[in-house]
Amino acid sequence: MGKLMAEQKEREYNRGQKAASEGRSRSWSEPWAYPFESDQHYEERREAFNQGYGIIDATPPNYNRNQSACD
Repeated sequence: MGKLMAEQKEREYNRGQKAASEGRSRSWSEPWAYPFESDQHYEERREAFNQGYGIIDATPPNYNRNQSACD
């Protein structure tokens, strides 16, 4: 599997919009990797889903682990 086709990207985007409109949890609705699917292909599908869900960047922010909680 190479790059995502426009139809596949649109399908995942629409799935994300539907999940968000129905109030479903993103973590339960997010696409799963298919067997033998490349990492790039899965990430493109996941990104399209997250954009449809309303999440621009799904990666968590980097936190400074060296900073103590008492500061």
